[in-house]
Amino acid sequence: METTKDFLKYDQFETEHQHNLDAAREACISEAGDIIMEVEHMVDEVSLEVPLRHVPELAEAIKKVANLRFFEFSAQVEGKYRVYEEDFDYDFTTEIREFLSDSLGYELILEGEDK
Repeated sequence: METTKDFLKYDQFETEHQHNLDAAREACISEAGDIIMEVEHMVDEVSLEVPLRHVPELAEAIKKVANLRFFEFSAQVEGKYRVYEEDFDYDFTTEIREFLSDSLGYELILEGEDK
């Protein structure tokens, strides 16, 4: 059975989770940008075609960025008696889809989704 104290802890988690959402999103997109920056020159800006020799490298970069959808963000949380570090998990699937579309013209289709 949950007590009032348990509910307060849950509310605090939600508050910290929501509080760190923007910083986590920024860190996720920054990390994705670092990955794509190394390969974006391989994609022709007009035709969006990729030379065959660059396909494996580009595919690996896209895979790394797609794996950032479920992002773990560490933040300092001020507790009652001390400051500690806590990890928060976020689902940035929408943001990663938009990022890949904007940066490479790539449409991320996940397993089980229709094209």
